Amino acid sequence: MAFLSSFDISGYGLSAQRFRINLISSNIANANTTRTSEGGPYRRREVIFKAVDFDKTLNNQIAESENFLNYENPLDEPGLQDKANPAIMSVKVDKVIRDDSPFKMKYDPSNPDADKNGYVAYPNVNPVVEMADLIEATRAYQANVAAFQSSKAMAQSAIDILRA
Repeated sequence: MAFLSSFDISGYGLSAQRFRINLISSNIANANTTRTSEGGPYRRREVIFKAVDFDKTLNNQIAESENFLNYENPLDEPGLQDKANPAIMSVKVDKVIRDDSPFKMKYDPSNPDADKNGYVAYPNVNPVVEMADLIEATRAYQANVAAFQSSKAMAQSAIDILRA
């Protein structure tokens, strides 16, 4: 079960970071969008992740399925909680929030979106911040890929040992 849970944890991490990368890409793509369907310029969005107890998530998935036997963590027994390491945690996307910081105001009276004073409100997207976030998300994604590859190599080594 340990190999399967490590694959799942890496998969959840990959999925979360891919979602974050897509959101950052959307922010960068809309850095100059002055008119949206909501009205006004585009607002920067950020993702909030939530750590979830992997064992409870796994038990809920197994309980909902008729094809699996129930998995019980031996550390759930009374008295063993105090001696155990913290629960294995996974990650999921909790919510996407909108950044309500002020817009960038630029003087451009010829722009159709200019106000009566000639100023245009541009999105609150800072490309430098977005690129730094993108690099961080990419590195986190790569770390999850490396963890997945390590788990795969260990599983393959175990299979090779059993064959011999």
